Amino acid sequence: MIWTFLTYIFVIIFVLFFFGFCIFIHEVGHFLAAKWRKMHIVAFSIGFKKIWCYKHKGIEYRIGCLPFGGYVDIPQLETSDNVKDSEGNKLPSIKPTDRIIVAFAGPLFNILFGFVLATFLWIYGIPQSTPRMDSIIVAEVTANSPEYRAGLRKGDDIVQINGESFDTNWNGVIQKILFSVGDVTLGIKTDNKIKTIAYAPAVNPNNKLMAEEGLPYPFFRPEIPFIIQVVPGSNASSEGLKTDDRIIKINNSYIIDYENYINAINDGNGKPVSIEIVRDNHPLTLNIKPTVVEEGKRHLIGVFPNTEVNDKLQIKKIVPNSAAAEHGIKIGDVILEADGNIISSITDLVNIINTNHGSPMSLLVQRGNEKLNFEITPKLHIPYQIAGISVVFFNHVNPWQQFINVINMSYKSLRGIFTSGSRIKAKHMSGPIGIVTVIGKAVYNGSIVHALNIIAIITFSLAILNLLPLPILDGGHILISVIELIIRRPIPNKLLQPICMFFIIVLISLMIFVTFNDVDRITKFTRIFKSKQITQPQQIEIDTSKQ
Repeated sequence: MIWTFLTYIFVIIFVLFFFGFCIFIHEVGHFLAAKWRKMHIVAFSIGFKKIWCYKHKGIEYRIGCLPFGGYVDIPQLETSDNVKDSEGNKLPSIKPTDRIIVAFAGPLFNILFGFVLATFLWIYGIPQSTPRMDSIIVAEVTANSPEYRAGLRKGDDIVQINGESFDTNWNGVIQKILFSVGDVTLGIKTDNKIKTIAYAPAVNPNNKLMAEEGLPYPFFRPEIPFIIQVVPGSNASSEGLKTDDRIIKINNSYIIDYENYINAINDGNGKPVSIEIVRDNHPLTLNIKPTVVEEGKRHLIGVFPNTEVNDKLQIKKIVPNSAAAEHGIKIGDVILEADGNIISSITDLVNIINTNHGSPMSLLVQRGNEKLNFEITPKLHIPYQIAGISVVFFNHVNPWQQFINVINMSYKSLRGIFTSGSRIKAKHMSGPIGIVTVIGKAVYNGSIVHALNIIAIITFSLAILNLLPLPILDGGHILISVIELIIRRPIPNKLLQPICMFFIIVLISLMIFVTFNDVDRITKFTRIFKSKQITQPQQIEIDTSKQ
């Protein structure tokens, strides 16, 4: 309990510090540039809602009780010809070039901070869920799906997406499909020729997270090379496995993903397994005895939930030879109660099983129009692993390419919002609540590097957003100053004020809109994760990072 509490505290501090620092470093850029150009600075604040201040050489340095970045008060950034300081004294007007320098300095410092983070990520590597692939072998395609109707079949070798070759992970492939406008085209290599098929992506109900957002997800699954990383001195290393070995089979079962790998290891209930690997293009077979994962032991009845229909738990799948299978539970049954407690999610059921520590329990199940009572004894599940194996891949992308990727993503997102035929809509935008939630989840799951990658994306995005030529943003100040340089006189306040007020209203409305969507999204995702289909613990938490 204490450890969980401390974890939450660490997550909160981490998120507030780095998210706030992205804003703070932006304001530092404005501040230093304003001092350089000898502009009047009223105050520089760390955080909002002043609780402490210190005045030095006419500048008030403040600390606020709300640690969400900061701000710098520079009256002369306004284009008005009647700019005053905090005491009501009129300030001299400044050159448009000075305003351009000060306005641009904020986004520039965001970019510089982003490059610092990106350099670390380049050296350390960004965690990926799959290796980079320049072609995809289709392992499975759903019948009657858009891809299937277009002609995609199991075993097809995809080498092009929308007419372009690729070198990315599976998540990158999904993004290419997601950001497509109109039909998606797949280039399939056949007899040294490329056959092209086209289809309109559709929402895949099997991916609940994407389905809730109304976003398309592929109806086909790739054969992902199962390439491992091996910890030196571990059990896997002593048994002869090496980093970059590709596992082909375990006990004659082909290995195409992590779940498949875990199931193959555990099917033998701890007995030695025969592992076929490819090392430097040469086949090799090893016999390795798995070890017990002590912290993973728990009691299970062996059911997968289908969905929570009207707050009821319906069974989609039953594990063979499990307690549920042996006691007569069937697919389609709805579990209503366990030991007299109402069951509305898989979490409710798991909590009761854990509380009973494997003791017999009663289940009230609805089957059609009947209600049936079962007395069931959960079985102890003992998970096995080959200690020292990791399937997290690290992508080393140079800082410049990371920056270009963010620009590209920003462009595709804006294009999607304003283009018909795109799957990206305004409702898919996230504001501060959504961003903080994503960072917090990454930190809570132990992926600090993944969280830093998100922060690098945010600070680059903040720079790009602020350079948009809108009057209330830095890009707007730059645009107005450029116009003044061209026409050689200030733009009348009577013209600027209503334009600025309009965009302020638009910005406030947009913030309300994205905040509402963030809260709605978090509510939906929480409900989905409560019904997560788990019957045995995973040994490795795989992180993904956008390309």
